[in-house]
Amino acid sequence: MDAKSLLQQHYDRNTVSLFKGFLVLIEDLQKEHSIHFAKLKRNLPRDYSAIIEQADYFDDDKLRHLRKRILDIGNEAVRKIDSEMEEFTISFKFN
Repeated sequence: MDAKSLLQQHYDRNTVSLFKGFLVLIEDLQKEHSIHFAKLKRNLPRDYSAIIEQADYFDDDKLRHLRKRILDIGNEAVRKIDSEMEEFTISFKFN
């Protein structure tokens, strides 16, 4: 494997890892959101249930939308790195 391919492979792998981390973070945020809204629903009078339901925005559709956006941004970043890599000549010198 040549130096450019090796470097590009490392960049791609690290970029994918970064965006996978973002996916884990939004899933964690949704879980936290659900926990706290469940507490609100349990502890407020029933008269407020409709307001709580209206305020609860972080549903599965929102999670899917955010996941798609993160994946789109990650894929675009990998494509951009790959195309920009073509502008360089890369070699390693080991002593």
